[in-house]
Amino acid sequence: MDALLAVGFWALVLTTAGIFAIFVLGLQLEVGDAGLVNFGHVAFFAIGAYAAGLMLREGVPIPLAALGAVAAGAAAGVLLGLPTLRLRADYFAITTIAAGEIVRIAVQNEPDTTGGTNGLRGASGGWPALNRDVLELFEGIGIELDRRVPLLVLVWASAAVIAAALIWLGRTPWRRALRAVREDEDAAAAVGKPVLAYKLQALAIGSGVAALAGVFWALLSTTIYPENFEPIVTFIGFGILILGGMGSYLGTVIGAVVIGFIVAGTRFLDFPLAADKVASLRFVVIGLIIMAVMIFRPQGLLGKKEELHLDA
Repeated sequence: MDALLAVGFWALVLTTAGIFAIFVLGLQLEVGDAGLVNFGHVAFFAIGAYAAGLMLREGVPIPLAALGAVAAGAAAGVLLGLPTLRLRADYFAITTIAAGEIVRIAVQNEPDTTGGTNGLRGASGGWPALNRDVLELFEGIGIELDRRVPLLVLVWASAAVIAAALIWLGRTPWRRALRAVREDEDAAAAVGKPVLAYKLQALAIGSGVAALAGVFWALLSTTIYPENFEPIVTFIGFGILILGGMGSYLGTVIGAVVIGFIVAGTRFLDFPLAADKVASLRFVVIGLIIMAVMIFRPQGLLGKKEELHLDA
């Protein structure tokens, strides 16, 4: 348990939690505001990670690679939404699961481009060198930082900006119109609201945010593998959503820290169990937390009961 006292341990755990926070902020917009139950959200996480990884490996500057990855994620969201958003909610959810698996299997079967099952190596590009420069800069003024701290700060600064932007959007007529579409599509269409356009916008923004989380995953991991993007990642995201509260962006951040510690932090703690059993127990704990929340506080930590509409 000495890991609990190590700065590097908490830097890694909180960086992972921050990446999950960004990932679920996009999901919160889709589910909480637009009522789009997207079970394939991990597909855009993967698209962002691989798009950024491929560009960074070729020497593209990190800001340009991040912008390109976000644009790729948003475009993929639009491409998915055009044929599927006319489906009923449950069929849309099923279709998105399939989309997520299509992306994962596609990158798994492209060894020449993505590295396939061997992983995309060098996906962090010039980040290690930039990270080292930042650490040396602080060392020059007498401050010694753990090597994970620069990415930790960058991830949480990005999460704060995204959360603030989404909260600001929440005060605009656009979000009110989006929620009108969520509550009753026919009524919204009857008063002249372009229902499909609003859904596409929400899906594109949410997908772009998930892709940004993928960029940070590439920087953190340096090598990315198809198994990093299995459907369970989306369901962990829904666990964070339920724990934090539907419709609450601050709740999303708190939920990400709690679940992020369970997912990432417990990997480095000593347990008297085999590694595979610890991995299974990790998801049992997450499941029990979600069950407890649904029983005792179904609106989540910071959510409101009127926001519960998973059956939309």
